[in-house]
Amino acid sequence: MLKKASILLFVVLLPPLLFAQTDKLNQNWYKGWNVGTMGGISYFTTEIKKDFSKVNMDMNSNPTGAFNFHLDKLTKGNFGYGIEFGKNFFSGDKLYPSKINWLLYSPRFNYGTSHFQVSPIYYKTNVSSFFINLNYSFPNAQSLREYLNYNWYLKAGIGFSTIGVDMGYKDLNDYITSNLPNPLYEKGQGIQSIKDMYASIHFGTGIDYYISSRISLTAEIMCLLISNDYLDGIQNFEATIVPGQTTIINRMGVYSMIGEFKFGISYHFSWYRKTVVNSAWEQQHEDFKNEFYYGKKSGYTE
Repeated sequence: MLKKASILLFVVLLPPLLFAQTDKLNQNWYKGWNVGTMGGISYFTTEIKKDFSKVNMDMNSNPTGAFNFHLDKLTKGNFGYGIEFGKNFFSGDKLYPSKINWLLYSPRFNYGTSHFQVSPIYYKTNVSSFFINLNYSFPNAQSLREYLNYNWYLKAGIGFSTIGVDMGYKDLNDYITSNLPNPLYEKGQGIQSIKDMYASIHFGTGIDYYISSRISLTAEIMCLLISNDYLDGIQNFEATIVPGQTTIINRMGVYSMIGEFKFGISYHFSWYRKTVVNSAWEQQHEDFKNEFYYGKKSGYTE
């Protein structure tokens, strides 16, 4: 994961590092950057069948933690782009899993002397996600500029997620009774475990409130969709009961839908100190400016 994050970061940073000093970029590449982090709450809301014909949720979920790191660039017209790395942590349970087809009918849990026993189960999941984002910051209302240093933005991104999950009985005695392994299901856990990658998108809105031209506090509401069906430790199957025969189950493709609320802090900067006056008598550098900050002008120059 660290290697992939480093590659993405290098791709985004390469153009300004190569060209900003020679001023060859016409769009002021060296301006309008910000880096920051956010943390908050995520909630696994539901699973949506990929043909959107059905909404399903096998487990009960709890509100859990999430955090991210981001690097963004604001361009002319208030459009922007950037990269983001995020982590989500999920957990939940099911006290009476009597309608989960995968557990009841799959030979994975029902073979020989081993049979799934309907008893309370849990799941624990961690998700790592990488996104390339596009965003748009709305111009502030002229009447509020004297009072509020803020901007409201929309954000959407596409990327991929990797998942580590385990699911099993809450009571260790149930493993003895059912003669099944502990945990019942585990995938992608641990540093050495191979993790599958799944396409992901997220979209939402947020507000930056500037306490100075360089520092902003951020609040953000996002919806995350992951093309994966075992985020809750349960693979999704539809069951067809054939009279006189074994129940037939077929795997059902779903999107996992997660809601996020996060808040954090960002630092706004330019990549280098642009020289505006350079003579034998003096040297001056361009002041750092933030178009959404209308408070007292910062005396700091770059």
